[in-house]
Amino acid sequence: MPASGFIAGSPELRHPLSQRPAMRRLFIRPGAIGDCLCWLPTLAAMRPETAEVWAPGPVLPLMELASSRRNLASTGFSLLGIPGVRLPFDLVESLRGFDEILSWHGANRPELREECESLRLPIRFFEPLPQRDSACHVSDWFLRQTSAWHGLDAEPAAWRGEGGRRFLLPSLDGNRPGKEPRVVIHPFSGSARKNWPIERYRRLARSIDTFTRGEVSIQWCAGPEDALPKDLTHDAWRFGDLDALARALSGTALFIGNDSGITHLAAILGVPCIVFFGPESPHMWSPRGARVQLVGPAGDGAPASEIPYEQGETAAFSVLRDLIGKCQ
Repeated sequence: MPASGFIAGSPELRHPLSQRPAMRRLFIRPGAIGDCLCWLPTLAAMRPETAEVWAPGPVLPLMELASSRRNLASTGFSLLGIPGVRLPFDLVESLRGFDEILSWHGANRPELREECESLRLPIRFFEPLPQRDSACHVSDWFLRQTSAWHGLDAEPAAWRGEGGRRFLLPSLDGNRPGKEPRVVIHPFSGSARKNWPIERYRRLARSIDTFTRGEVSIQWCAGPEDALPKDLTHDAWRFGDLDALARALSGTALFIGNDSGITHLAAILGVPCIVFFGPESPHMWSPRGARVQLVGPAGDGAPASEIPYEQGETAAFSVLRDLIGKCQ
């Protein structure tokens, strides 16, 4: 439920396919890649064709469902509530131009909320992430926060089927793997505890090459700041632009990686994924997709480094057998 609200009465109750008059609505959504991708079903449920999204610059390419997008850092919204700071001259008027504002930024900043209330802005604040003991997946948690607007408390079953979430990134919906099968390996994440050891990825890559008799190409992938070993950097993908990365991933036959935002992106695109998942709860944070296979440690909360090599190889080979069979 909203942490705070400044509009009299209850929000309009409607189904996502309702034909009621559209409101001019603003969504303010901070967060890293995975957090924002897990929030996309909520955007999809709330008539995004009449909505504007303010989000961090790197994730803006992924917010293509919205009618317009702005870099959150450039708006000055975070400056609200800071004494003595001059606000951008058009910030308040811009915010007042919306019929309704839903913000996942500022719920834990009482001074920001108080200034928004004093300015009589039509804004409601939401907690940006669930507690660690949440009983549902984070994507469903975002939908439950906003169920009064769209009537959903979980993603519809149709969204969970094979390729069913590709509509969240409509410009990529038609992209499919090319004639030459490609396995993309992204051995990084935002936490060392989430990373399967690079030595096991390297060993797995060699095994895949042997198993497929060189019929499947292997593509290493890393962010601009990720430190790949020198022998892997020459042909590695290094994308600073998520839009370009998404387009490259959409034509991939198999993605192998850790619990990361890039893995969530591959899962949304409908790419078959092998995910080394630990130590977070897969019940809450696993990438969603009908073609996602999680490989986890034996103990709850154990780091990904405790996942034996043999588990990863078995999972990868099971997918590759089907892939090779379809190509023959």
